[in-house]
Amino acid sequence: MNVVFVTSESTPFGSTGGLADVSHALPIALKELGVDACRVMPFYRRHIEQSGCAVKDTGVVLDVPMGMNTVQAEIWATEGEPTKTYFIRRDEYFDRSELYGLPHRDYDDNFARFTFLQKAVVELLDAGVLEADVVHGNDWQTGLLPLFLRFGTRGMGRVGTERSVFTIHNLAYQGLFPGALFPMTSLPFSTFTVDGFEFYGQINFLKAGIVFADYVTTVSPTYAEEIQTPELGCGLHNVLVANKGRLRGILNGVDYATWDPEHDPHLKRTYRMTDVRGKRTCRNDLASRMGLELRQDRPLIGMISRLTEQKGFDILAEAMDDIMAMDVSFALLGTGQQKYHDLCEQWAARWPGKFSVRLAYDNALAHQIEGGADVFMMPSRFEPCGLNQLYSLRYGTLPVVSATGGLADTIVDLADTAKGTGFVMSEYTPAALTACVRRAVDTYQDRAAWLSVVKRVMKQDFSWSRSASSYLDLYEDCLDWA
Repeated sequence: MNVVFVTSESTPFGSTGGLADVSHALPIALKELGVDACRVMPFYRRHIEQSGCAVKDTGVVLDVPMGMNTVQAEIWATEGEPTKTYFIRRDEYFDRSELYGLPHRDYDDNFARFTFLQKAVVELLDAGVLEADVVHGNDWQTGLLPLFLRFGTRGMGRVGTERSVFTIHNLAYQGLFPGALFPMTSLPFSTFTVDGFEFYGQINFLKAGIVFADYVTTVSPTYAEEIQTPELGCGLHNVLVANKGRLRGILNGVDYATWDPEHDPHLKRTYRMTDVRGKRTCRNDLASRMGLELRQDRPLIGMISRLTEQKGFDILAEAMDDIMAMDVSFALLGTGQQKYHDLCEQWAARWPGKFSVRLAYDNALAHQIEGGADVFMMPSRFEPCGLNQLYSLRYGTLPVVSATGGLADTIVDLADTAKGTGFVMSEYTPAALTACVRRAVDTYQDRAAWLSVVKRVMKQDFSWSRSASSYLDLYEDCLDWA
């Protein structure tokens, strides 16, 4: 079986978060199951050069129709990698400092950039450079792919037989653009209707993927149910309910080759479930790096997150006074909304030695926080899957989470003394978050009991092999359906 995995980002060639981790790990896991899988993504020159990976020009140049114009795409590819990545190169579109936009706005030409990406994938297939039984798109940046596979890049029809899978990693980001841009797609006008991908007069890339893909997946079973409700459906709940027969929730996995304290090159000292003494060294190292005061009876809280309401910063802001009144230290890494940047800097000034923030993307520090923290903070308003809570388990760092999406699917509250793996908020409120943190602080005082739980959670297995098997079953269903 040939699977072409299309994504707007993949570690280490450009990343803003979990999508990049999934895009890196899932094709590798599929390859181990006998699937001939490859990736296709944009050529982000700066990020690719920083990756240190060997990437070469294939010499293939494609003509990609963009409305009344034709734009050329150069095709580059990795060398020596078991799972090959192909890159769509057009520097005017993709040679930029950021992937999708600047801190205060998205790039104005994102419609053209990602329409070009998707059309170039179909041109690659039509040129015979790639073969595919299944084309697997991810998030709004690939939502039009099922339509281009059906109608071609010029909208005049196509004879390809590939089946399509579309994965929603976060329904909140939908790819909404003015309807006036529709001619650039060259698609039949019959597709731009309320039953197609029209959305209150706008083009909705994500809706296109939901309506026109053969199968739609989300990244956890609970999130698949939640997005069919008005509360978390982001305006598309009725569309998802109408297509629920083609909707599946498949939990993401963890790339333990990258996230494992026993072999993590970013840690001051490695450790494993049977000998966690190295975690104390990592804890001291993290405190030193972040300028935090440390005591043996004071738990160190870590957080790695986008600074947005979705990630719980609205309730964290209200709960912070009560949390910092407890005997804790707090290390935070992330970027996001400017108002939360400002707030975090205010916290650092108000509680020196107890709260420290690094407003950046720093992969090495992310590993060091997972390895050095005692508690991991993840009070998301909604969380399609979440990966950091899974990383935390492997690193023996107990998560504080809200009961939503993939967090609900992966973390068991320690009220279950036999199976508990973390602290689950009873509701999404500042008071519930404060109560959860207080439970963590109190539990931490019993060092023997805490160590017992640490060793239990480090046994949890969320490897990609299980998730990849579910995707393989889905691909086979696609082909049987064909």
